Amino acid sequence: MTTDTQVTWDFFVCHVTADKETASSLAEALNSKGLKVWHADYCLKLGDSLTAAVEFGLSRSRMGIVILSPEFLQQCWPQPVLNDLATREVNGKRAIVPIWHKVSFRDVFDYSPVLADAVAISTSKGLEYAVQRIMDRAK
Repeated sequence: MTTDTQVTWDFFVCHVTADKETASSLAEALNSKGLKVWHADYCLKLGDSLTAAVEFGLSRSRMGIVILSPEFLQQCWPQPVLNDLATREVNGKRAIVPIWHKVSFRDVFDYSPVLADAVAISTSKGLEYAVQRIMDRAK
């Protein structure tokens, strides 16, 4: 894990292991378009503390992309990440970019009414569509 206090990222990608391929493809696509994305594949090294690395990445990222999938909604570990991002959503400034991956509004609402209320990007329209929407948001 880099400990350079000057390093920052545009986006932090939050996902569960089952969604690693989708998260990696999304991070690669965004990086190729000139955005700086914190993603475990790029930022973690063997032996790093996962908790410390995630906290470091979150604290130095403008926004968090959260890939909400059926597997994500069944896990409890992402909750601290969501809590961190939610505390940043002050005075109408959005810090969470929800990506709905194989989930419905009802699935997300049952997990978190707050997340369900946020305008989301669905992967049902393809990864390129999601990337373009995120690029528009990054401006």
